[in-house]
Amino acid sequence: MDYIIAIIPSVCAGILLYLILRWITRADRTERTVQREMQDDAAQWYENVKRSEGTKNPFGKESGEKSSKDSNMNKF
Repeated sequence: MDYIIAIIPSVCAGILLYLILRWITRADRTERTVQREMQDDAAQWYENVKRSEGTKNPFGKESGEKSSKDSNMNKF
């Protein structure tokens, strides 16, 4: 009985360490999967923008256009 009582803390510490390491590796695996999915989605969006018809600039104004903010800054 004394041997079992002496081994219990080590076994509990080992189980706790195993659970913590398992939790960390699962979190890392999930994060890498989500990051890969985000990169694939961004690449697909970029390819769709390149193939789309319409303005060459997908973000709004053309390269030669000035916004009202730009013209206001030139007054000073």
